[in-house]
Amino acid sequence: MCNNYAMKVSPATLMASFADAAIPMLFPEGAPNAEPTASVRPTDPALLIRGDGTGKATLTTVRWGLPPTAPKRPLLINIRSEGRSFTTGRALVPASWFYEYTGTKYPKTKWTIAPLDGDFITFAALWKPTPEGPRFSLLTVDAGPDIVATHDRQPAVVEPRDWAAWLDERVRAPHLRPSPMRQFRVFESAVG
Repeated sequence: MCNNYAMKVSPATLMASFADAAIPMLFPEGAPNAEPTASVRPTDPALLIRGDGTGKATLTTVRWGLPPTAPKRPLLINIRSEGRSFTTGRALVPASWFYEYTGTKYPKTKWTIAPLDGDFITFAALWKPTPEGPRFSLLTVDAGPDIVATHDRQPAVVEPRDWAAWLDERVRAPHLRPSPMRQFRVFESAVG
């Protein structure tokens, strides 16, 4: 399951895209210093977009991975979305593309899964305050037809038309579903 993605889009590009969707973006902690990267992994700081309850969005940097629910358990980096209502903590994580790996022995085959249209996609996420600061986890769904050959699950993608509803916790969350056919191009990439 997704434990590695790229983020090559600048905060200015995100701000313009959200403005086009009539969602003004705020920077309560100042504009994030987000260097483009080909690899965001669990425990790394990552860009996170949250609603503020007034139709605006805030862009901050938050660490990936919610604390485990029991001792000796791993970080919660992905959470299944099925059967959940998501009344609080909804957020978006922008990504340029993500990676999946196939095979049972090292080195595994690394696959890049990139959107066919646009510079970035937005994953559905849940964030929570923790004693170490805010953290997030990506939400997952069954894999769509473009992805199923590399993994049976995928990060849930929230389309721009649903950004406002996903970020506004006063309304019911849009239904999360597998990505439709011909949304992604999937190609083998160098293992790294």
